[in-house]
Amino acid sequence: MSDPTVAEAWVAAPLRRLMEDARLISGVLLYPTGRAVGQFGFSNAADVMSICALTSAINASARELGRQLDGKPFYEMHHAGADRQVFMARAAAGGQELLFVGVFDRESSLGVVEIYFAEFQKALETLRPEKQVAGARPSGDFEGELNRSLDALFGPIGKP
Repeated sequence: MSDPTVAEAWVAAPLRRLMEDARLISGVLLYPTGRAVGQFGFSNAADVMSICALTSAINASARELGRQLDGKPFYEMHHAGADRQVFMARAAAGGQELLFVGVFDRESSLGVVEIYFAEFQKALETLRPEKQVAGARPSGDFEGELNRSLDALFGPIGKP
């Protein structure tokens, strides 16, 4: 499996450890605004763009649904498919919220992923982003922020 590609270098080592230890097939770390911070297992920027948009929307919906049903937001979700499973959860670094979504198969389990995600969260909590990220709050330019983060991960789209 190849190393994660990151838009912000400070997440590279913890993301690599999570990928390897939890035996994840693919994953994306992003801000709730949809801005990608790092990814692994994808070679196509369009796939990461779709995942960021969906994860951001799922997070917002799950938070509100959790508040309405249980009085507190849902911060962690899991879906077990026939061959692959999806795990989504929140983390924090330097006071900034991040979201992670990862895919795993029978080579891992939800329990293993949760254990290593807890270690990943602890590692992120001790780190500080290199600079305060402007993308922590929605700027109104969702598409622009997403495209800039994808350019950082995959290089400018449509340019050799």
